[in-house]
Amino acid sequence: MSNKWNLQIAVKRLKTMTAKAEMEFAVEVEVLGRVRHKNLLGLRGFYAGGDERLIVYDYMPNHSLLTHLHGPLAKKCQLDWPRRMSIAIGTAEGLAYLHHESTPHIIHRDIKASNVLLDAEFQAKVADFGFAKLVPDGVTHLTTKVKGTLGYLAPEYAMWGKVSESCDVYSFGILLLEIISAKKPIEKFPGEVKRDIVQWVTPYINKGLFNNIADPKLKGKFDLEQLKNVTTIALRCTDSSADKRPSMKEVVDWLKNGVGNT
Repeated sequence: MSNKWNLQIAVKRLKTMTAKAEMEFAVEVEVLGRVRHKNLLGLRGFYAGGDERLIVYDYMPNHSLLTHLHGPLAKKCQLDWPRRMSIAIGTAEGLAYLHHESTPHIIHRDIKASNVLLDAEFQAKVADFGFAKLVPDGVTHLTTKVKGTLGYLAPEYAMWGKVSESCDVYSFGILLLEIISAKKPIEKFPGEVKRDIVQWVTPYINKGLFNNIADPKLKGKFDLEQLKNVTTIALRCTDSSADKRPSMKEVVDWLKNGVGNT
């Protein structure tokens, strides 16, 4: 949608006015109203009147990461290796801001490829804060009803509803593997057999077969050392023990040191 200032915007409209949808709308507006960062989707405004609920955002012409990895744009392979590394670092910086710089700290709770949007320059914008949790100072974790998407959920969150910043770190680790491999977080096979992306990647890492991890659509055009570094970071993020996972601040530093200026 454009307007007389020639500013392109996107409008999200609630389809049905349920209590759950109303709560997610309120949370998203509150969170987006609090945060300002180059790697978070910008809020332009909102409307709440009668049964109508609208949120106005900046328009993202390159859609979501999901459309480029698994959707209609995947065959075009517009995401070359440097672009993928830039998206990984940008997403990490957006999350680090939520965890460490915003007041109160914010846990996103639904980091996944469809919630990373891409602007005209393919800069990552973390979006969709309907499940976000605001964490008061001094609180290390909360216990809550499980929200989010299968395949990205940290084990302690999926099993016990224990949520902390490290849940987002886990989800980001899954996303990182997805970015470099274009594999889905969970692959489904005949006979209801499922394999998650960590199970898929681990044998290749153990055997040193890092070339087998890269998205075939890249046709070998990637930096092998960067691939090794990013894969190692992803495995640190997806450690089954929440206490052993790094902070997003550490992840940003590791990515920048391991990838450099791509």
